[in-house]
Amino acid sequence: MSTLSRLRPSLPAPAVEPAPGATVGSVGRVSALAEAVDPSSGLVRLVDRLSRRRAIGRRGVLVGAAVAGSALVTDPRAYALRPQSAYATICGPANTASSGWSIFCATVNKGTNACPPGSFTAGWWKAADSSWCGGGYRYIVDCNAKCTKCTSGCSDHICDSKCWNCSCRTGSTATCDQRKQCCNAFRYGQCNTQVKCSGGVHCRVVSCVPPYKWTSCSTTSFRSDATAEHSSAYLPRWGSMEQLYISMGGHRSYLKASTGPIRTAADGRGRYVTYQGGRIWDTSSTPAVALTTFVNNRYNAEGGASRLGYPKAARVSGLRDGGWINVFEKGCIVDSSRTTTQVVSGICWTRWAGAGREGGVLGYPVAPAVTALVPGGWIQVFQHGCIVDSSATTTRIVWGTTWTAWQQVGREAGVLGFPNTERTDVAGGTSQGFQGGEVWGRSGAAAWAVRGAVLPAWQAAGGAAGGYGFPTAHVVDNGNGTQTGVFEGGTITA
Repeated sequence: MSTLSRLRPSLPAPAVEPAPGATVGSVGRVSALAEAVDPSSGLVRLVDRLSRRRAIGRRGVLVGAAVAGSALVTDPRAYALRPQSAYATICGPANTASSGWSIFCATVNKGTNACPPGSFTAGWWKAADSSWCGGGYRYIVDCNAKCTKCTSGCSDHICDSKCWNCSCRTGSTATCDQRKQCCNAFRYGQCNTQVKCSGGVHCRVVSCVPPYKWTSCSTTSFRSDATAEHSSAYLPRWGSMEQLYISMGGHRSYLKASTGPIRTAADGRGRYVTYQGGRIWDTSSTPAVALTTFVNNRYNAEGGASRLGYPKAARVSGLRDGGWINVFEKGCIVDSSRTTTQVVSGICWTRWAGAGREGGVLGYPVAPAVTALVPGGWIQVFQHGCIVDSSATTTRIVWGTTWTAWQQVGREAGVLGFPNTERTDVAGGTSQGFQGGEVWGRSGAAAWAVRGAVLPAWQAAGGAAGGYGFPTAHVVDNGNGTQTGVFEGGTITA
């Protein structure tokens, strides 16, 4: 592995990318460099004493938990000896402007952990034992400004400060990350080497995934462990959501860069991190699950956790007809090449899942659940049927030829009303009961409604198993108080 001093052998070995204590002069050059934290320093000795006192390893003191780790490295004496919130020191050590370090991009880029407009990835290094990466390596990437105003001073590949498309300033006192922005004229140079001249460091991006896996950087590695706990209040801390994000590839995944820290949902149960391409949700009883921006927006529009609960599993693609599904605690969001994106929730979700979901008798949903034409009822329509309920019945599935017949006679607002039994197989066909009659159909043929006085007369004659057999048309009203039904074996008027 290369050492920091090999990049610019004429300079003292820099402890970090931004060269702590560096200032920009009239020609925008680094005027000072600071050393890394010495292993014999008082801070390290204090951490060693604390680890012995607590009978745990030194590494455990530093990275046993993300928040505690950050607080210990930043101000271990205050955190260990005085009651205070660990988040009081979440930005880590050397977080003031006087320290000379470059600010984090998340702090100045509206929470987004990515290079701001007008800058580009220019170099990187790594730091070991970072609590922000679960005790592993953390990768810090410089975003350098572009030389958009002029190109003077590029003999050493850093243009004059007057040419940069940003100006030197420090972080707002509204955040604990008050480091320098666009002040340090420095470039390691492993990234975007086609850019021969650049401005100074605009800000820093961080990742638990090596930058050469998600941006235009080489594998040449530099290292400064003193920066392991540097951070920003706008970055997600370590935990199940960050672990999922890393497993997906971090910045190279469809999520891209985070746009803020971990936040808590209104119900106090769910937590989430928002990214440029989606969101990761997590609760104490569900795993961390990523949603695309499209699905997350639909989730929120449909009532979010109050209606669907929290995500239970990652999106599953490759279903029948090119379909996909995201399953939640109380429902799902689903789509296919032949339908539009729909939500199935509550008892409707329970019944649809029990009937085989998209691979069952109903197929995919083609419309949202809506209030039925008759007050007190609701219905959700699928490719081959529906799930329906009312205040006078229980939730039923109507499908296949029975669904076709029920629609023909006016569905729940027609002569049959709501279904009050499930469709059942009978000898030679199928049958399903409704409030105002029944629907019968021979296997492989259409189904028909039998109702009114014709129904008991047909049943008394043996029904489908009797001499009349199955119906061949819907029973019709004659206008004189009687109805007529046509069957395979004859006609009944009653």
